[in-house]
Amino acid sequence: MGLACRYAPDVVVLAGDLLCAGAEILPVEKAHSFDAELVIDILEGMPCPVVYIMGNDDMIELPHRPESIISVNLRRWEMGRYNIVGYQYSLPFMAGIFEKSEDEIAADLRMLAPLVDPQTVFVTHSPAYGILDSGILNAHAGSRSILDMIMARHPHMHIHGHIHQCAGRHGIHWNVANFDCHRATMIDVDTLEDEVVEADPLPA
Repeated sequence: MGLACRYAPDVVVLAGDLLCAGAEILPVEKAHSFDAELVIDILEGMPCPVVYIMGNDDMIELPHRPESIISVNLRRWEMGRYNIVGYQYSLPFMAGIFEKSEDEIAADLRMLAPLVDPQTVFVTHSPAYGILDSGILNAHAGSRSILDMIMARHPHMHIHGHIHQCAGRHGIHWNVANFDCHRATMIDVDTLEDEVVEADPLPA
């Protein structure tokens, strides 16, 4: 929240894997339910709208959220002359509830495709196949269906998470996966210029 207050973005985008606290000492779903309440409390204090999707590490959806915290999974959210379209499912990895087969992802994206246009900020949890997606043993972990959607519909930009080893930018693709919550990527949607910004260190 400190970074949002300091830089005053028009919108904060979260690309999944939002919940993780306490899983080592509590059953996973109970830990994620507890964590979800903390996340919502933090996001309610943001000085701008927050749009999000869940990720394959998340075992529940965010519950009861205010209007300023918007799930864009399988929907389009208007943002001035741009729009944000989201898709939160990734390929099977850890038997999570937000994982689907490539065929299932392809079917979902066929329905979603009419919402995506050259003014779209496309937000997915999974990367597109072959782009910022090298995971364990350098195997490609991205979705071919997401790549096909981007090649066919030409969104303005693509933001995703999932693969922490490949955080960074390639063309119109930004991998914003991060192991901690002390940094963010600031992107000017008009110019596509970006900057990674760091939060102030916590007091000792």
